[in-house]
Amino acid sequence: MKKLKIVLCAVALATLNFSCIVDDSTGEDNLNAFGESNYLVGFTNGTALLSYFEDVGAIQQEFPINFLGGFDGNLNSDLTINYSIDPASSAVEGQEFDFVDTSGTVTIPAGGSFAQFPLLVNTGGLDPNVPTELILNLDSVTGAPAVISALGNQLRITFVGCQSALNNFNYNVVSVREDGVTVNQGVKDLRLVAPNTLKTRTTGPWADGQLPPPDHGLTFTDVCGDLNIDAQNLMEFYSNQVTGTNLAGPDGQVDPATGSFTLSYEITFSAGNLDHVDTYTKL
Repeated sequence: MKKLKIVLCAVALATLNFSCIVDDSTGEDNLNAFGESNYLVGFTNGTALLSYFEDVGAIQQEFPINFLGGFDGNLNSDLTINYSIDPASSAVEGQEFDFVDTSGTVTIPAGGSFAQFPLLVNTGGLDPNVPTELILNLDSVTGAPAVISALGNQLRITFVGCQSALNNFNYNVVSVREDGVTVNQGVKDLRLVAPNTLKTRTTGPWADGQLPPPDHGLTFTDVCGDLNIDAQNLMEFYSNQVTGTNLAGPDGQVDPATGSFTLSYEITFSAGNLDHVDTYTKL
């Protein structure tokens, strides 16, 4: 699953590049350039996780495509966005999903700020053992001078038919920080906060209830045994960021034989970020 930190890095780089351009131009030039720029559109979120564990028929889900600006900031004409299925997709039309509109286009109306991309999820067609993925690419825009945002040109939808059972057990939890600090957090359970989304009782070396916020947990997803930690505030209270450390794959995996697992993540600090590995041994 694509990590938010990749997007943030791309935004930072884009900001740096834009700053260089601004330094070489006058304020008036910048205003004129903005006023003459193309319209910009893109998906609001680049990923979505859809979990269903029984056949309840086709359910419509919607994913927003936003008008992000351009010209004077007002959309004065309809924008028709053309999309396609990426060849790397593993989900199959007619099996996991169907399109509500088969035209291959979505339109943001004049004066609007977004359009919803509708999709029918065939809840009885999801694989109960292996997740599949639909990758949608925004290809082009017609109706006015417009471009697709480089950060919003793709949506990856993961269909999950395997239900997490991690919250049904207790675990002995040991947290190890990269500088060697090791804390045995004792026996803990996990809370199911949404389908295939769980929350721990502790984060890093802090015991449950040790700091002011009452909840010391971190949130992660379980996709058929692959565990991922998306960027989040530490304990949903502090500005420190908690993010999974594996950008190319899962941040942990459930051992199918024992039911135990590890979670690998980074916590940001002003003095330097620190990696953590928490081991959950199933009892």
